[in-house]
Amino acid sequence: MSGKVNPATIAKATRCGRDHACVKAGAAYLCPIEEIVGGEVVFVTYASQVTCPYRSSFGEGHVCNCPVRREACGCRV
Repeated sequence: MSGKVNPATIAKATRCGRDHACVKAGAAYLCPIEEIVGGEVVFVTYASQVTCPYRSSFGEGHVCNCPVRREACGCRV
């Protein structure tokens, strides 16, 4: 994942079961981003190998609400 993430934001992601693998080089446990709407809503492609408490269904898609991922991709947190 590109982008710098504030350590305080990482500390907010208390439900992460992967020890914040997304901010480490070579992380393989990310849902691909489909679209970012209005700089706030991150739609992701469902990835069956990813179990994440921050991914939720929204209509026929999925939304990522992880504060770390959102900050890293430039969304408002």
